Amino acid sequence: MQVLPLSAGMHGLDSTALMFLRLQGGLTVAYTENAHRGELIEADAPVERLQRAYDAMRDLALSPAESLKFVLAILEEAPCEAST
Repeated sequence: MQVLPLSAGMHGLDSTALMFLRLQGGLTVAYTENAHRGELIEADAPVERLQRAYDAMRDLALSPAESLKFVLAILEEAPCEAST
């Protein structure tokens, strides 16, 4: 898991869930999903554009180690609710 801080600004994948599927034979397809629909993308050019956008976004994210520290710090700050 990697955290993308708000300070990274806007990126091309806002409000989009994205998954890459590598199939036998080396073909890569993408599945995108947002609040309105899901779509399987099989054409090479759109898959490559999504891969570049994902890579650029990942480059802006905290490293896995920094992300873990960030999440743990947030959890430590969160108030605990006592169960009744």
